[in-house]
Amino acid sequence: MSAPALPALAVMQCWLHIGWALVLAGGAAGLLARLPVPRWVRLSVPAVLGLWALWPGELSAAYGLGLAFQAPSGVLALLSAWWGWTALRKAPAAGVTAHGARAFRGETALVLAGIVGGWVLLLDTFAQLPWSVYPLGFGPAALAVVLAMAVAPLLQAGAMRRGTAWVVPAALLLFAVFRLPSGNLWDAVLDPWLWLVLHIAAVRGWVHRKGA
Repeated sequence: MSAPALPALAVMQCWLHIGWALVLAGGAAGLLARLPVPRWVRLSVPAVLGLWALWPGELSAAYGLGLAFQAPSGVLALLSAWWGWTALRKAPAAGVTAHGARAFRGETALVLAGIVGGWVLLLDTFAQLPWSVYPLGFGPAALAVVLAMAVAPLLQAGAMRRGTAWVVPAALLLFAVFRLPSGNLWDAVLDPWLWLVLHIAAVRGWVHRKGA
């Protein structure tokens, strides 16, 4: 059995800083856009957090976050970057376009798949399954299945104009080229913080549908 392809150590270190910079800056920009704060605050806080994560050495935010949570998944980093960018541009939220409802249904499947996949990996971590799931992330079969699931929403009318529809395919491309963040597919598409966000998104979507 051949050894799994792993990212180069220098590439992993770069991604640790870049990934957390995108998460902190994008997340801060997205949150501040919802608050009644001056524009200079909405611009300066994400910039400071991003630069703090990019700072080398033990004083970097990425250093502590890396010790606690390792590197963020490509999906979380790219999703945070998209959220922050649209917030700074004051672009319409996803789902308000003419094709938003159909595109949202396609992306809902990915959200539910991420939630279920996270629970499966959690059970696998505590050896509560009859088979091991995490090692499957090193093989090509898992990549093919996840890629098919990620591309499916793009086939819906108008979906290609939605930034969120490209997040997972872009993360898979990043993984295929650089094997980031760990060489395992599951780490590229899911992490604890993203898993929490997916739960929140699912609950909000359910509440919205109940209230509609």
